[in-house]
Amino acid sequence: MESIEAQNEDRESGTPSDRPTSAVGPGSRGTHAARRETTRARAFSAATELLHEMGYAGSSILAVAKRAGISRGALAKQFPIKADLYAALVEHLLDEMRETALAHVRTFPRGLSRAMARVDAIWELYKHAQAFAVIEVMLGARSDPELSERLARVGRSRYLIERELLATDFDDMGISDRRTAGLASIQMLATVRGLAIERILNRNGATLEAAFLLQRKQIEATLRALMAPT
Repeated sequence: MESIEAQNEDRESGTPSDRPTSAVGPGSRGTHAARRETTRARAFSAATELLHEMGYAGSSILAVAKRAGISRGALAKQFPIKADLYAALVEHLLDEMRETALAHVRTFPRGLSRAMARVDAIWELYKHAQAFAVIEVMLGARSDPELSERLARVGRSRYLIERELLATDFDDMGISDRRTAGLASIQMLATVRGLAIERILNRNGATLEAAFLLQRKQIEATLRALMAPT
């Protein structure tokens, strides 16, 4: 990484590649930020894998560092304790899943069809390893007070984002009773997460799919009933 950057700098300035460079300045700050992001990405990838294999209890900071191929010290600079790492991971995964769902629903017309497409996208996302990692961390918070505290902060911030997105959906549908519509949305997400946990024990995919479709039908009916007459 450093040699490539030095070569790029040489080409721009016309100086030899062995020209001394300062350890500080915009270039070095950018390199430091890039290294931090690389460490973060590798740690998140390793942590997600370990959660799937070992659960939260078995996914220690040291295990993550070894799996990611980074030093314990480098990881500790960003995440001093285990709770910091996994709260940040959940925040990252929830943001990533939200953006994936939003990218999908933008192809649907505004209104009820887009809202239901988002429900379907979330259901599909909760079949993958990222969502499983989120659930594992949430369950781990029961016996880890520090993690519980940090996840509560993540939950509050993500709730505010989701509330704004839902408000847009409700406006598009002409729904004025946002409280009832919001509760229906919370119920739907809780159902999806509950079925994701059930999938660990119940490998009958058809049964779980039928349970999801039943809840989906109920929330669609609720939203239709709340929509202003056209």
